[in-house]
Amino acid sequence: MIVDYIKFKKLPLSSEIVLFFIHGNPRNISNELEHDILNFYKKLDYKQQSYVIDDDSQTDVINNSYFEQSLFDDKKIITLNIVSNSIPKNLKVFIETVITNKNQNRIIIKLDRQSSSFKNTKFYKHVGSNSCLIEIYELKGKLLEQWVINKCKINKISYDDQFISNLIELNFNNSLSISQTIYQKSLMGVIDERDTVENSKYGEYDLVDTLLNKDYLRFLKISNYLQSINTPLTYIIFLLNSELEKLYLIQQSKNNKPFIPQFLQTKYSAASTRYGPDTLLNALKNIVKLDINSKYNSKNSNSWTSFNDLFSIIMNNNTQA
Repeated sequence: MIVDYIKFKKLPLSSEIVLFFIHGNPRNISNELEHDILNFYKKLDYKQQSYVIDDDSQTDVINNSYFEQSLFDDKKIITLNIVSNSIPKNLKVFIETVITNKNQNRIIIKLDRQSSSFKNTKFYKHVGSNSCLIEIYELKGKLLEQWVINKCKINKISYDDQFISNLIELNFNNSLSISQTIYQKSLMGVIDERDTVENSKYGEYDLVDTLLNKDYLRFLKISNYLQSINTPLTYIIFLLNSELEKLYLIQQSKNNKPFIPQFLQTKYSAASTRYGPDTLLNALKNIVKLDINSKYNSKNSNSWTSFNDLFSIIMNNNTQA
């Protein structure tokens, strides 16, 4: 059977399903479904094994592990996380064999989105007819809203409709970014939507804009305001560190570009030209030290002053554009 995210969530899991094939992106949704499957089988006393696959070098080991007869009759559920661009040849044969030669063990396959022609292959149709093939895409609309609400509940963060709407908008509908923001808020003790700064005079994303625009005077004004309303500095450091990483990767990386929404690409491209690579690299090194200091040595230092001083150096570096 072939199902999507919604249908899978409603699907009563059965121990009779031999293979789960999770196809698509984003990875955080893929990981969520894997977690659901593993929880089900762990209750049935299955032992978990995991492999990261980028070629066929481990296929014989996986094959032996799956088909071997255990003296203790242990049942296994094996996750194959495929990180190569396509499924290695021998592993594909193994998957087809698993479907036709069933035993007590179970398999989870995770594969990033393939080209549209993949769905027309005999392999895809065979897997879809004889296993549980789950097609996943980025969540949208009401489905994304409900997913965010569930994440807030799990992390014990109170919310209302405006909070959910702001959270989605500020993270550009990206479920991975939303999940990371919720997790960070839970770690920093921002568990009530009234404690967030989205609806305040200035917000943390106003601070991000000053970094992108290299406007230190406005940066200092907003930073002082965020300090005055007791915004967790560790949360602010997390956000600014993420932005510094984006700017550095835009400059330096050819194959690992950060995710930037289409309508913001011009803005980030321009921002990356305002800072030199050495400035950004030094900033990334120093912000890690600042983060540690703010978490574990805050009683013996003024972390907000150190934070402002660091970005004064970054943004007032006259050797850059």
